[in-house]
Amino acid sequence: AAVVAILTTVAVLGSLGLVGGVVQDLSRPKGSSDEYHFLATVGGHPVRWNPCEPIHYVINLREAPPGSLQDVQEAIRRVSVDTGVSFVFDGSTQEIPQHDRTSYLPSLYGERWAPVVIAWATQSETDIPFHDGEDQFAAVSRPLAPPDNTPQFVSGWVVINAADDNPPGWASSAYQGPTILHELGHIMGLDHVTSKAELMEPSGGYVTDFGPGDLAGLEL
Repeated sequence: AAVVAILTTVAVLGSLGLVGGVVQDLSRPKGSSDEYHFLATVGGHPVRWNPCEPIHYVINLREAPPGSLQDVQEAIRRVSVDTGVSFVFDGSTQEIPQHDRTSYLPSLYGERWAPVVIAWATQSETDIPFHDGEDQFAAVSRPLAPPDNTPQFVSGWVVINAADDNPPGWASSAYQGPTILHELGHIMGLDHVTSKAELMEPSGGYVTDFGPGDLAGLEL
C-alpha cells in the first residue's frame, strides 16, 4: 500500500500518431478485454476510489492553449460514463503540481481531501520531469492515497507539458484530448499496457478513446 502514494505515470510527447507534424494514417488494431493493468493492487484487487463518492477536481489553465477547458470537460465526461463515478468541478486554481504534492492541503482546499488538480505548466514551474533521457512527455499524472497510505485513492494530479505540440481537440490520437483522457485513466488506477488498441498504451496507442481492455480495467 505504501507504493500507492509514489506512483507516477507519463504520456510520451509527440508519439500519438504524429510524425514530422503529419498525422499518420494508421489502421485501428483490434483490442482485447484482457489488456489492462493496475497501478496498485491489494489482495489481488485493484486500489481504487470510493465509487460512492464524487471525485472533485480543479483546473489551472494559465499556460493552457485555447480549447483546453473543453478537452478536460469532455475527458471527464467520458471517464464518468465509463465508470459510473461522478465528478464535481470545483473551479479554477493557481496550484501547479509538484512531485511531493500530498492528498491533504487544508491551506488551499479546506478540511477535506485535496481535489485532483489538472494543470498546464512549463518545466521551470514544476519539479515533475517532462523527460527521461531522450523521451519527452506530453503529460504526467499520479493518483494519491491518504498520508497514512491507506490503499485507496483520494486525490491526485495531472500536469500537462505546456511545451507539448499536440493541439487541443479530439480529431486524432495526435491531439490533446486523448492525452488528457489517458492521464485520467491513470488517475482512476490504470497502468500502461502494450497493445496499440488501448489508450493506456504508453504513447496513447492508435486510438482516441478507451479500448476494450481499458474499459474492462475501469469496470473492475
